[in-house]
Amino acid sequence: MKLRNGKDLRAFFEPESVAIIGSLREGVGLGYGVVKNMLDYGFPGRLYPVNPSCTEVMGLKAYSDVSEVAESIDLAVVITPPPTVPSIIEQCAQKGVKGAVIVSENFAEANKDGAKLQKQLVDITNNNGIRIVGPNTVGTINTANGLVTIPYPIGYERIRRGGIALCSQTGVAAAQCQPLGDWAYPVGKMCDVGNKCDVNEVDLLNYLADDVETKVIVMHLEDVKDGRRFVEAAGRAARRKPLVIFKPGRSEAGARASASHTGSLAVSDRVYDDALKQAGAVRVNTWQEFWDVPKVFEYQPLPAGNRTAIITHSGGIGVMATDAAAEAGLEIAGFSAATLDKLAKISPRLARNPIDLGPALSVSDDPINIQAEIMAVAMNDPNVDCGTIIVYGGVMAPIPLIVEMFSHVRQRVSKPLTVWVYGSKLSLTAELRQQLEELGLPTYNDPETAIKALGSLVTYANFRRSI
Repeated sequence: MKLRNGKDLRAFFEPESVAIIGSLREGVGLGYGVVKNMLDYGFPGRLYPVNPSCTEVMGLKAYSDVSEVAESIDLAVVITPPPTVPSIIEQCAQKGVKGAVIVSENFAEANKDGAKLQKQLVDITNNNGIRIVGPNTVGTINTANGLVTIPYPIGYERIRRGGIALCSQTGVAAAQCQPLGDWAYPVGKMCDVGNKCDVNEVDLLNYLADDVETKVIVMHLEDVKDGRRFVEAAGRAARRKPLVIFKPGRSEAGARASASHTGSLAVSDRVYDDALKQAGAVRVNTWQEFWDVPKVFEYQPLPAGNRTAIITHSGGIGVMATDAAAEAGLEIAGFSAATLDKLAKISPRLARNPIDLGPALSVSDDPINIQAEIMAVAMNDPNVDCGTIIVYGGVMAPIPLIVEMFSHVRQRVSKPLTVWVYGSKLSLTAELRQQLEELGLPTYNDPETAIKALGSLVTYANFRRSI
């Protein structure tokens, strides 16, 4: 296979024109689904639906094949039966199409016949220069231009624009399977690499490392096509922006399952772990961390060190958070004498770290402003580099007041923060989490992940200082 850089991946995220080749039957055709998503999310470029049995779809002229389109085409989305795909890709290459997203399944992941078809695709891309994402992919997204090549209903009207680029080896990590709208998740670009017959993790790293819209690169990888090139590309990317990697298959059984799923060789997890550390990537170990850890890089600055403050409504949670901080490589900060004096004047029981707000708030007639003051005093201590705030967000704490409190804290504190919101009603804690995310505060479902995210921020800051 030809070695290429990532610059020619722009067609998959920044096309001016897209051909959608597949069933255009309203409500059931996957080609129709792509057209609908592109229109619903506001893609401004030219769309060319292609199907020989259709003349029009959603007000757009349809074509029998791509050769009928007089204008140039940057990207093709192909969703047709597997035996038809190679000839369609060949036709796209002759037309001058730069890239093709092949959603169609049943290639190398299915059987020997599918593997032969996939080999034909590899030959076409090597001989003609057209790039391919897939096959067996759900497609790509770019929130900057409304590009959504996913063929399935997404279920919400807005994907929040942000700087996180998510690349995965499973369609479950795509927008149609995750409540990105409810999370207010800051997405820039998304790509399901599928079978990686052409475009792979190295290509994406090279493209995203240079992409000015991307602030954080996040990858779910089950296998790596070329270890040496991957480490080089990962190291180059991590020197420019945070790189977060979720690599399942840590156990021997998991490695065998991954090899079975991807058709690759099982590789020791220690090899991957050493390679990722060498590259400067931050490794996460769970599905929840895959989504939660990158947010801290999007929203917060890098800390000057690992000394942390923990501010909580519960002394018991403070003990749990202290354990989590130690496991995350964080040091519980020792407050300066001036800070201890300020805290003691509010309440003698506040003059410690972790800070338990409970006793002071229980006797206060102005709990919102007192919390904001305590948070600002603690976080602005010269011995503190970062912090986690654990706050109640239930029926006794009106959401607008909590949001206003954090807004004031954000104005007074420039150091990185993470937040855990707890409470007795899921709908209220979820609403508060969403509003705090909109404020630019990474907010979590549990204290351990909130602190793990902060530890990841420190790990990456140390790497950046080392280079």
